[in-house]
Amino acid sequence: MNLSDGVKVIAFDWGGTLMTGSGPQDRPMVEWPEVEAVSGAVEVLQILRSRFRLVVCTNAEISTAEQVRAALDRVGLAGYVEAVFTPKELGNARKPQVDFFRRVEDALGVSRHEALMVGDDPLGDIGGAVVAGWRAVWFNPSGKPAPALLPLGDAEIMRLEELPAVLQCHRLPAVDQARLWLLEQRATANLLVHVEMVAALAYQMAVWLRNSGQPVNPLLAQRGGLLHDLCKISARGTKILHGDLAAEWLHAHGETELAGIAATHMLFNLIEDGKRPATWEEKIVYYADKLVENGQVVPFSRRMDALRQRYAMDQALIDRLAEAIPPLESELTAPLGWTIEDLVERLQQSFWKGY
Repeated sequence: MNLSDGVKVIAFDWGGTLMTGSGPQDRPMVEWPEVEAVSGAVEVLQILRSRFRLVVCTNAEISTAEQVRAALDRVGLAGYVEAVFTPKELGNARKPQVDFFRRVEDALGVSRHEALMVGDDPLGDIGGAVVAGWRAVWFNPSGKPAPALLPLGDAEIMRLEELPAVLQCHRLPAVDQARLWLLEQRATANLLVHVEMVAALAYQMAVWLRNSGQPVNPLLAQRGGLLHDLCKISARGTKILHGDLAAEWLHAHGETELAGIAATHMLFNLIEDGKRPATWEEKIVYYADKLVENGQVVPFSRRMDALRQRYAMDQALIDRLAEAIPPLESELTAPLGWTIEDLVERLQQSFWKGY
């Protein structure tokens, strides 16, 4: 299923999404001496208007809907917009309140499943839309990570020009859907804690690598982190490795990329031909999984020491794995210009302190 399948309405936030919000904040934007559309806004609305109804949904307090439309007209956007909704037109409901989105649905005569929100606020625009049952694309021009390393939307773009292509991409399972799948596969509380940690670390690494210019999808890495151990509990008592079982299950549910992440995350896959992680997201989740031990973010070398002491494994096999780890670490850190110690320290800070 593509992200835009079944969507009839695309709602855009206003300030910071379609128009830049820098100006005197004590008067309506239409009265500002200078106003400017966000780069790519005109071109994107031109492309999308033939397929979707386009509206603006904003929490603007000073501007009325008429004033928002007048400001849009100053930058050539008003002609593409069917309707403008502000709290004044919606009984003072505001994003992220579900009532805001319900009132927009009622005004447009659409269901929640037919609406998609595009906005720059990861909580008000994206979180609110997701809770209301809408699809959501986070416009994130600065490339910052989502609050608490938990991206809630269906996709993330750094430039508006990316939106038409993203709308045609496969829709990843929502966070709550991933959690439900885990519960259906008998996940324990301890396993849920583990996969949430792996997902957060994988997402943060993916954001850093994406911002360094690498073709990485942070949302795919995050969802892959959530689902890499999907069948860890349900595989017990079978002769199938839990990574392989999860990959089989995800393939059956149309999640090919997530299946690849699950299939390649097992510890010794790094040294097995045909099973090594190959994509950026597979490598990131593989590595993030090896940094989590007993609820702590620890260096991979510490995990290797524990393996040597804890398990009666073929030491030659463990030595081969130890030799394969530094090249993977270099691949992950070289684009960032960091050492592996830098990466682990920054991940610890991001996870525990939020910076």
